[in-house]
Amino acid sequence: MKIKTLYFLSAVAAAIIANSCDLDINRDPYSVTELDVAQLLTATECEVGCTFAGGYYLNQNFSSYVQHTCCREVDNYSIIPGTNNLSNTWLEAYVGAIKNCDALIENAQKDESKDDVYAAVGNILRTYVYMGLTDLWGDIPYSQANNPEYQIPAPDKSADIYKDLLSRLNLAIDGLSKSDPDKSFNLGANDLIYKGDTGKWLKAANTLKLKLLVQARKAKAQIPDYDSELSSVLSADEFLGRGEDLQFPHSTAQTPSDERNADFVGEYEGGQKTVFINPWLYETMKGLTYNFTDNPLKNIQDPRIPYYWVNQLTEDDTADNNTDYRDGGFVSIFLGSKSGYSSSSNEHSMSVIGIYPVGGKYDDGNGCVIGAKSGTGVAPDKMLMAYSVPFMKAELVLAGLYQSAPKTAFDYLEEGIKESIAHVNYVTALADPTAPLIGGDAEADFVQAIKGKFNAADNAGKMELVMTQKWIANYFNPLEAYNDIRRTGYPKLFKGNDDHKAVSPFAQTAEPAPGPVQFEVGTILDYPRIMWYPTCEVEVNPNFTNEGRILKNYNNVFWDVE
Repeated sequence: MKIKTLYFLSAVAAAIIANSCDLDINRDPYSVTELDVAQLLTATECEVGCTFAGGYYLNQNFSSYVQHTCCREVDNYSIIPGTNNLSNTWLEAYVGAIKNCDALIENAQKDESKDDVYAAVGNILRTYVYMGLTDLWGDIPYSQANNPEYQIPAPDKSADIYKDLLSRLNLAIDGLSKSDPDKSFNLGANDLIYKGDTGKWLKAANTLKLKLLVQARKAKAQIPDYDSELSSVLSADEFLGRGEDLQFPHSTAQTPSDERNADFVGEYEGGQKTVFINPWLYETMKGLTYNFTDNPLKNIQDPRIPYYWVNQLTEDDTADNNTDYRDGGFVSIFLGSKSGYSSSSNEHSMSVIGIYPVGGKYDDGNGCVIGAKSGTGVAPDKMLMAYSVPFMKAELVLAGLYQSAPKTAFDYLEEGIKESIAHVNYVTALADPTAPLIGGDAEADFVQAIKGKFNAADNAGKMELVMTQKWIANYFNPLEAYNDIRRTGYPKLFKGNDDHKAVSPFAQTAEPAPGPVQFEVGTILDYPRIMWYPTCEVEVNPNFTNEGRILKNYNNVFWDVE
C-alpha cells in the first residue's frame, strides 16, 4: 500500500534522521510522492513526540508553571501570546503531528490487512495530542481541523472534543483487541516506541482512556456513560506497567541530526543555562519548611534528589556571585524574587537538571562544573507513564469513584512511588551505567515514612500526599502535573506570603554563610488555568481572540470546575 499525498515534509525528514528505521536513504525527502505507511508511522511518532517536549516547544518553560523549575523568561506566570514556545507547540501539533496522525489513519484504512492496528495506533497518538491541546487551550479547532474545506477552522467545545476522543479510543481498543499480532503489525524498527508490540499499544490505549476519564471526573455528567466507561476500563485492568511507558526515545547520535534530549543540549551545551530548580520542589523533596511551612512531607528526604538535579557547588564552595536562594550546595532563584540577586550570573554555581530528566549528570555530592561531556542526553521524553496508573487509581479511591478497588488508596500510592523510582533507575542505567541506583532499603524506608503521614491524615490530607507524590514523579512531564493541579488543587504551590517575603536557608552572598535570611518577593499572580491562544493563530484566524480571555477563571476547560 502506498500513500499518494505528500504530507508535512519535516515529518518525512524526522523519519529519515531516526537512524534505527528501515527507510530508503537514497530518496530525496523533498521530492517524495509516495511513502509507505510503516514509514509514515515513524514520522508520526517523531512529530507527536516533539509536540509537548522541551527544546523549541512548550515544555522548555512550562515546568515553571507547575513549580518544578524556575525560569527568568517566564517568571511569575509571564508566558504571553507571542511567546515562541506557545506558537511552536501549536504549529507542531496542527501542521505536523495531527496531519500525520490523520494521514496514518486514512491510509491504514485503505489496506484491510493493516486497518485495525495502524488506524488504532494513529487514533491513540491523535488522542494524546488533542487531549494535550484542549487541556491547555480549552476550545480549539477539531472537527474542522486538517480539512481543506475549512481554511479558517472554528473551535469545538472542549467537552465535545473529549467525547469524540473517548469514542476514538474505544475504536482503537476494539481494533487492537481483535488484531493478529503475528500478521498485522510486523514493523520492526519503524515503530520507535513499542517495536510493533500490539499488547503494549493496547495497554497505552486503556491507560489514555483512564487518564481521560480521571481528568473529566468532576464534570462527568458531560461524558456519556461515564460510570460504565470507567467501570469497564478498571475491570479490564489492562494498563501500562513497568517498562511499558509511552515515551519518545533519544540516543547519543549527533549526526546527521542531534538525537539527544533537547533540554540536555540546551542546558549542558548551551551558552547560558536557563532552567533553575524551583526551591518549592527542593523543599518538598528535602522535607524542609523554610517557605513550604505546611509541607506534607516534612522531615522526609526523597531518595530521588541526586537524580533530579545536580549541585555544581559543595556546601563549602563560593558561588560565582551573590545567590538568591541557597541551601548548602543547592543554588537557585525564587519565583517572583525581588532580592536583586535572581538575575546574578551563577553559570557555574547554580544547581542544574540532572540525570533523570535529561540524561545529564548524577549528583555524587562532590561538586562539578557542568558541560557537554557531563552526560549523554539519552533520557526519553515522557508522554504517558506507567507510574501514573496507580496514582490515578488512588485518586479515584479517595474521590469515591472506585469503590470496588481490590487495593487501598495507600497501596496504590505505594505502588506509584515504587514505579516512579523504578523509572528513575531505568533512565539512570540508560544514561550512565556507572551511576548507582536507588536501592530497596532506601525505597522501603521512604515509603514507610510516607505511610505514617498518610495514616495520620484526613481524606483531604491523603489526597494531598497522593497528588504531591505524583507531582514529584511527573518532573519534566509538566502538562500532566498542570492538569492534576487544576483538577485537585494539589500539590499546594507557592503563592507568596502575606508579608511578601521568602526565605533563603543560607545568606544571599557568594561565600557560604549561615542563614536563614528573608528577602522580598513580588505579588504572585493568580494561577493561570488556561493558556493564551498563540499569536500565530489569533493573527490569521478570526474565530480566535484573546480579548476577554481571563486566565484565572475556572471552566475555560469543561472539566476544570471549582
